[in-house]
Parts: sequence; structure tokens; C-alpha cells
Amino acid sequence: MNGHFSSQQISRWMIGERTAQEQEHARQCPDCTAQVASLESAIALFRDSVGVSGEMYGRPELPLHTGVQRARRGIAARPSRWAPVAAALLLLAAIPIYTNSRDRRRQAELARADAALLEQVDAGISRAVPAPMEPLVKLVSWNTNGTTKTGATR
Repeated sequence: MNGHFSSQQISRWMIGERTAQEQEHARQCPDCTAQVASLESAIALFRDSVGVSGEMYGRPELPLHTGVQRARRGIAARPSRWAPVAAALLLLAAIPIYTNSRDRRRQAELARADAALLEQVDAGISRAVPAPMEPLVKLVSWNTNGTTKTGATR
């Protein structure tokens, strides 16, 4: 074997896939032996801490293969974890619906206000004379031939 272990070779070593040549190299090379030992030590510490945390919360330590079996079962094995996610998705879907209905109500109110304003403008434009001049119109009467008669006598 040439040189030291690569990261792939160390990974294969940790899962138990070792060649005879790699085993011989590990016996002879102190650097590679130290790397493998360091990684094995870190994994052992992690495994122990998982066991301690399980005991603290009243859960027995599970064998390593149980986690693999749970992963194979997939999402259906943990419905309680998906309930909050589903609720959040429903809430996120409801927000646009609510804001859309609120915007439609606001637009309908604006349309009614616009219609009322247009009626006022139309009523103001439809008058023969402006409201302040109406008393003057009563003083003057109009003939059908276009001449005016005043209420005053000559």
C-alpha cells in the first residue's frame, strides 16, 4: 500500500470493510493507526452519550440496527411529528385566502363609496342652476320662446 489511508479508506475501515493489505498497513503505520483510533474513540464517546441521555429520560438504549429499521419505515412511523407540520401548512394556506377575502371586501367598499360620490357629482351637474342661485331663478320665469319675464312691473 502506498501512503496513508484516504478518508474513503478510513470510512470503509469503520464500517468493517477492510482489506488484508489495509490491516497490515494499520499495524505498521502509527499515523494511520492513530487516525483510526481517534475516530473509533469519538464514535464510542458519542454512543455512550446517547446511552446516558436515553437513561436520563427513561428510555432504554436501543441497539444500533433499530435506528436503521426506523429509517426504513419512513414518515408513517412518526405521525405525531408531522401533525405540527401539517397544521403549519394549513395555516400558511389560510393566510392568502383570508387576505384575499379582506382585499375583496375593501374593494367593494371603495366601489360603493365611488358610486355614491358619482351620484353626488351627477346630481350637482344635472341642476339647471347651482344651489346658491336658486332664489334668483324664482324671480325670473322663462317663456317657451326664449324671452324672459321678470316679476317686476314696468
